[in-house]
Amino acid sequence: MKPNRIRKHPARATVNATVTAAALASWVLVQSVSVPSIAVAQDVIPVVLHGEDNNKPYAFLNADGTPAGIYVRILQAAVDKMPQYDLRFENVPFKRGMDLLQSGQIMAFFPPYLRDDRNWVERYSVPILSETVVAICSKDYVLSHDLRVFPDDFTGARFANNAGYRLAGEDFFDMVAAGEITLEEANTTESNLRFLMAGRVDCYVNERMAILAGLRELAVDKEQSRNIDETAIIGQEFGYDAFGYDPAGSWPYRDQFADDLDDALRQMRDTGEIDQLVVEYFAY
Repeated sequence: MKPNRIRKHPARATVNATVTAAALASWVLVQSVSVPSIAVAQDVIPVVLHGEDNNKPYAFLNADGTPAGIYVRILQAAVDKMPQYDLRFENVPFKRGMDLLQSGQIMAFFPPYLRDDRNWVERYSVPILSETVVAICSKDYVLSHDLRVFPDDFTGARFANNAGYRLAGEDFFDMVAAGEITLEEANTTESNLRFLMAGRVDCYVNERMAILAGLRELAVDKEQSRNIDETAIIGQEFGYDAFGYDPAGSWPYRDQFADDLDDALRQMRDTGEIDQLVVEYFAY
């Protein structure tokens, strides 16, 4: 948001060449009153929030390189209620964003889930959106296996995964480490869905709406979608704006910004504005 411009009014010329002392005093008073306004305008703080670059429909880059997604809309609407900040978004791959956050090179990154092993995240925003994590598998794999418990009943399966994501849970990744599940990783939902539909993998884990958005992006028709089944609900997660440490003191305003953002997000949640933004997004 651009600072409000100060409109300067030049002193009006009078017909008489003589300027009275009273008029001069009034002019000085007007000018002195305008000084604090200039100071306020200069106090607008530029803030950069980093988000994912390929997590449709939540946070991604449009074809023209502009940030987009549900979280972008929500965070922009929140900061619009905070005129003391001038917000800009930058989007990077998830793994790179988390690495940058951990090393203190960026102030914040959205929308990771809350994880105990990310003890280098110093604080999270209030929960922004609830997301449902699911496993989907090819119809052939579903028909040939008794899939009741995730991940135990998926021994021997080949899974696709977005690089850096840990949505499938620690038990799943323990099975991967033990060689009981094979894992292939790509950077995008669309790439992993292509792996699944081509038979290169058996299953894929991601958030439900992200999967649906990926299928829509790939223009998968109803006939093709019948070859994919949702086989397990792994859990519900909340997305956050995560704030890392600031060892160099680069963002002295960070905690105040985080507090102000939380206040705005709570207000939007309580008034139903967040729900409305989600509905409007999918109405396009």
